[in-house]
Amino acid sequence: MKRIQYIYSAVVCALLVFAGCDKDAVDTPDTGEGEKVAITLSAPSQPVTVDIESVRVSPSRDMQTRAETINGRSIGVVAVNTDETTPLAAVDWSDYYLDHVRANGTNTPLNSEKEVVFATPQWWPYNPAEYLAFVAYSPHNGGDGRVTRVGTSNTLKVTANTTDAFPDFVYTEPVGPWNKETAKAAPDKAVSLGEFQHALAKLDIEVILVDKHGDPIPSAQFPNPNRLRITELKVSTEVKNGEFNLLASPKAWTALDATGSEQTVRTHISSSTTLTSDLPLYTGCMLLPGTEGKSYVTITVQELQPTESTAVTMVTRKAKISEFEVSAGVGAMLEMGKITKLTIKVKYVAIPTPPDPEDPDVELILEGQLVEWDYKGESTVTIE
Repeated sequence: MKRIQYIYSAVVCALLVFAGCDKDAVDTPDTGEGEKVAITLSAPSQPVTVDIESVRVSPSRDMQTRAETINGRSIGVVAVNTDETTPLAAVDWSDYYLDHVRANGTNTPLNSEKEVVFATPQWWPYNPAEYLAFVAYSPHNGGDGRVTRVGTSNTLKVTANTTDAFPDFVYTEPVGPWNKETAKAAPDKAVSLGEFQHALAKLDIEVILVDKHGDPIPSAQFPNPNRLRITELKVSTEVKNGEFNLLASPKAWTALDATGSEQTVRTHISSSTTLTSDLPLYTGCMLLPGTEGKSYVTITVQELQPTESTAVTMVTRKAKISEFEVSAGVGAMLEMGKITKLTIKVKYVAIPTPPDPEDPDVELILEGQLVEWDYKGESTVTIE
């Protein structure tokens, strides 16, 4: 019995010793260096359902621009090591902390913006004296086969393919420096990547019916029966890829590749479509800036027989984007972050002489306009 009591007393003493050690550890102050803090990011985003101030396209119809969203986008995030005082322009952007890591845009409110969530959680450096600078782009080079990284650099190669054409490639300007302490003190403990900006040019096309003076024909005065059909409307280009350096200033596309055959990048109409007064604005086509002389729009318009589906008249026109006039002798351009808006006017004029007073004359007029790609609807710019 004495032996058992002795062993029991020894165990109790040992437990008291360990308990004393734990208490000493809890009382030791934490310097903060070992604290694990998640990197939380956000970016501005607007809901796609918000209609913004309309931009006049023709006397009969307005084009509604819409707000941009990051929701559902794959995003590439680059973070590099820096310090508290080095200007962003002098940062070594090859000293990677996050080497083109994938994240995804969401619709979750955060930091008065929308949350950007890493595919795999990422953490700030343990040492609060270590700072990071960030830059981002979308789509991520691993989330879209049309975007590939050039070696181990911060240059992305963007390529069109025959099914998805060019992606809407966007980027942010560099931000920072941040460390885990400044991030913890920020609203929602989130670092804002800043606004994503469009790096490509966007091409919009409208097709309208006009009279002999070039004025739009009201729907009530359309030919009845309407025998006018558009059988083809497509966009093609010789320049199928280019390279974009995230850190270059000013931003520019380089290594534009026009080798190989011409490629269709957007087919808007491929089957017979009646030319009505309420045709949609044909949008969603992205092209590399500066390629207006090597990018084309092709349209085919037919007038059918009165009682048959065969064509009486067929007009096909293939034109460089630079051939769409914005004013006398000035052609349309493709500029980074802007919308080039093309108007194809189908001139339909009845000939009042024999052999057939009902037989029309069909002619195509090409017009172009460059507008700011500004989803706030603040400005419209026409080249004159």
